Amino acid sequence: MLVGEKICLGPVLNSDIALLFNWFDTLEIVSASASYRPISEAKFNQWLAGAASDPSRVLFAIREKGDLRLLGHVHISNIQPTCRSADIGLGIGLGSDRGQGYGGEALTLAVSYCWRELNLQRVGLTVLSHNPRAMRLYERLGFQVEGRLRRATHVDGQFHDVIVMSILRPEPF
Repeated sequence: MLVGEKICLGPVLNSDIALLFNWFDTLEIVSASASYRPISEAKFNQWLAGAASDPSRVLFAIREKGDLRLLGHVHISNIQPTCRSADIGLGIGLGSDRGQGYGGEALTLAVSYCWRELNLQRVGLTVLSHNPRAMRLYERLGFQVEGRLRRATHVDGQFHDVIVMSILRPEPF
């Protein structure tokens, strides 16, 4: 388990699955990063099982440090040991838990995990242009904009740009 000041990152438990499924099927949450498509519980469980057994992915549950309440998840994917790079994504489930510093702390712990445990050199992410709050968080944590994919996604009846960002391993680490 990775422990910070407010949160800890650890495995997804069986008791978390129903709540995670509900979050993955919530229009408000999904539309921050992609077009909404309803997902069946069977497909979600298949994806979750795949994430657990795929060496190119790591899935962490984000928990409040005091009571271990599930707050969200961090997903490291596309881990490429030869190139020493990966992609990262984050989701905080409840609106009342957003803006509390949980996401920033979770990303900080997860990126440090990428440097220390996965021996990576680069961690990338994408963020939709209509999510400036997330962009500010990523920039504050050291992610830099690498490019913009113009009108690359369609969410809620509108086209949006996809912003490509990354952070590089500091030297020395």
